[in-house]
Amino acid sequence: MVKKMLSKWFIGNIVEKYSTQAPYEKVIETLKEVVKDNHFAVVTIHDMKETYKKKNLKIADDFEYKIIQICNAPKSHKALSTMSYDMGVMMPKSIIVTQENGKTNFRFMKIKPWLVSMMFPELDIAPMSKMVTSIISKIVTESIEKVEKSVVL
Repeated sequence: MVKKMLSKWFIGNIVEKYSTQAPYEKVIETLKEVVKDNHFAVVTIHDMKETYKKKNLKIADDFEYKIIQICNAPKSHKALSTMSYDMGVMMPKSIIVTQENGKTNFRFMKIKPWLVSMMFPELDIAPMSKMVTSIISKIVTESIEKVEKSVVL
């Protein structure tokens, strides 16, 4: 309990979570549109349901779990070419979309900018970290707003 309290105080919530009642596939479709509208591109989508099926792992019939990896190529290029190749460990950014208990959920990593700065002490990365996290949050909230306007819940 103490460890969890200290972690929450020191690090904060690393996993940001959002939910909607909108249908899963419609959410995925809308998210892809909103990613593009925010000058990012979907690099790849890891469909964990398909991965588990290929490995003959038992999953629930309604299991849905996709990891959508997004990138803004000009910004990532600038970070890698002018800051450090080590920045690549933070790329591409992932947005996870799941279906749980009748809801479609989003998750993404939200590390405090000062903590990211500690990971790369030689770089002034806090402003970039803050900006990227706010853009991902914006993409998720815009996706929810857009999909909820387009479907009857």
